[in-house]
Amino acid sequence: MRGLGCLLTAGILLGSCASPSPQPAAPAASAPPPAATASDAAPATAPTAPPAPVSVRYGIAATSLNFLPARMAVEQGFYKQYGLDVDVVQIAAGSQTAAQLSGELEYSTAYPPAIRLAANGGPLRVVSTLVGAPLFVMMGRPPEVTATADLRGKALGITTRGGAQDKSTRDMLLKLGYDPETDVNILPAGAQTPLLVDALVAGRVQAAALSPPWHLRAREQGMRVLASGPDLVKEPQNGLIVHEDRLARQRDQIVHMIQAEIESIRFMRQNRPATVAVSQKWLEVTEPEADDSYDFVMGALIADCAVDVEGIETFLAAEKAAGQIPAETRVDQVVNLTLAPEAARAMGVTR
Repeated sequence: MRGLGCLLTAGILLGSCASPSPQPAAPAASAPPPAATASDAAPATAPTAPPAPVSVRYGIAATSLNFLPARMAVEQGFYKQYGLDVDVVQIAAGSQTAAQLSGELEYSTAYPPAIRLAANGGPLRVVSTLVGAPLFVMMGRPPEVTATADLRGKALGITTRGGAQDKSTRDMLLKLGYDPETDVNILPAGAQTPLLVDALVAGRVQAAALSPPWHLRAREQGMRVLASGPDLVKEPQNGLIVHEDRLARQRDQIVHMIQAEIESIRFMRQNRPATVAVSQKWLEVTEPEADDSYDFVMGALIADCAVDVEGIETFLAAEKAAGQIPAETRVDQVVNLTLAPEAARAMGVTR
C-alpha cells in the first residue's frame, strides 16, 4: 500500500471592520489577542504511513479449486489487509519442498512431500488445513471402464507424482479394494488438470480422479462418474506449510497468512456469485460449471483452518504402511497445532 499524503494545516487570519458613521465614535477598547493554541504553536504532525506489505512467495500445485482460498485472498486483498504481498506461484507438488528448503518459496501447500520430509527429520511443518477431504471425482472412460469393478489392469492418469491428486488417487483405489502399485498402471499426464482430461477423453488413460469443475467437463464428453473422493476418504489435503526458521522468527507473519485465508473462506461461503465469478475466470470454465462446483468445494473447506489431528493420524498411518515414513513418527513431528487456533481466536472464528 502506498503511504498517505501529509495533511497541511493553515492558520486562518480573522479580522473585523466597522461601518462608517457621520459622527466620530469613541475609540473602542482593543480586544485582547486570542490565546495561542497548539495548532498555532507548531505545525501538525503528519500521520505515520503504514509499512509497505511484505512480499512472500506461496507455492500451489495447480490451477485448481483445491487452492481457491489462496486465489480469493489475492483477489479480495485479504493478504494485503494483513500486511502481506503474496505472489502465488504454480510449482509441481514434488518440487515444492526443495523450493522451500532453498528459499525460493516462503510458503507451500503440498502435504504429502512436506510430511514425508518432516517425518524423516526435515525442517518443514504443517500449520493449517484448507481442504479437509479430497476434492476429486473418479471418472472412467466407457466402454473400458463404466464402474469401479472395471479398474483392475487399467491405466489411471494423474497430473504429477507426489502431490495431493496423486495421493488422493491412490487413497481412493485403496478404499475401493485395489493395490495402486500392482492392480493398476498409474501414469502422469501433465501438471494441469485439463491435460489429464484430454488424456482420459483421448483414451491414453482409462480412468482419472478429476477435481471440480473438470469432472463436469469430462462428463459432458461422455466420461462416467465412478466414485466421489469426499465419500471415500476423510483426510486433510492441503494447507499452509512453513520452514522451522520462519516459525521461530516470523510467527506473527504466519498467523496473518492463516487469518487472511480464514477471511477468504468466510467470504466465499457468504458470497456465492463472487466466488463463482472468480472460479470461472481463474479456471477458464463456463459459469454453470463453476456454479455446479461451488457446493462440492465449500463442503470440504475448513472454516477455522485448524489441522485435523485425527485426519493427520490417518495420513501418517497410510504413509507408514507404505514405508514412506518411520513407524515411530508422531503428529507433533510434522504439525504445529498452535498457530491456526491462535489466528482463529483473534478473529472470533469457530467452526
